Amino acid sequence: MFEQPPVIGKVSVPRNFHQLGVLILDGSGSMGNLGNGNLTKADEVNIAVRDLLTRFKISRVKNNFSFAVVTFDTQAKLHTPVTSAGTVDDNEDYNPLPGHGGGTNIGAALQEGWRVAESFIKSAPADGVKHSAVLLIMSDGECQYAQQTLQLVEQLKSNPQITISAALLNKLGENDVAGRQILRSVVTNPVLDFKDVYDAETLRSFFEKSMSRASGGITIG
Repeated sequence: MFEQPPVIGKVSVPRNFHQLGVLILDGSGSMGNLGNGNLTKADEVNIAVRDLLTRFKISRVKNNFSFAVVTFDTQAKLHTPVTSAGTVDDNEDYNPLPGHGGGTNIGAALQEGWRVAESFIKSAPADGVKHSAVLLIMSDGECQYAQQTLQLVEQLKSNPQITISAALLNKLGENDVAGRQILRSVVTNPVLDFKDVYDAETLRSFFEKSMSRASGGITIG
C-alpha cells in the first residue's frame, strides 16, 4: 500500500475579509542616490516590495488580500492594477524610477492610490465580505506641493474603509524634518501609521505590519 505524499506549503484559509494594499512608491530623482548600503534607494524599495509580495503570496491567509502598485514623482501612474495576493508577480521589477525621476508630489500619488482603493471598494460583490484598503506610501523626502497635498488629504480621510500609512526612507545620520512632517500629516494615525525606515527590511516590515494592523491584527505568515 502506497503512502500519500506530504502536503508541501501552507493550507490557505477561506476569505472572510478582503483588504487591498496599494503600494505608493516614490520615483523622484533622489531615489537614484545610494541608500545606507551599496544599493540605490530605489533598488532597496524594489527588494522590499518583492519580499513583501512573496510573504503574502505563500501565506495561509493570502485569499484575504490583494495588491496594487502606484509610482510617482510630480505625476503618478498605475504600475500594477489590483491583483490577488495569490497570483501577484513577486518577480516583477518594482523599482519606482523608470518613467519618473522628477520632483515629489505626494498629493498626486495619494489621489491615484485613492482612486484605485475607492474603485476596489465600490466594485465589491454583495457577498457579505468586508472590503477595505490601505494606502502604503514610501517617500524619501519632502513634498514640493505640501499645501495642496494637505488640502487634498482632508477630503481623502473621510472614508473609514481606507487607511493611510507612510514610511520615510532615511539615510543614517540625516534628519529630514520637512519630509517627516508632511508624511505624518497625511496618515490616518500619526503615531501608528508613520515610521522612519532605513533599508529594504525595515520598509518591508513596516508595510506588512501596517496591513496586519488594519486587518485587525491577523498574522500574515
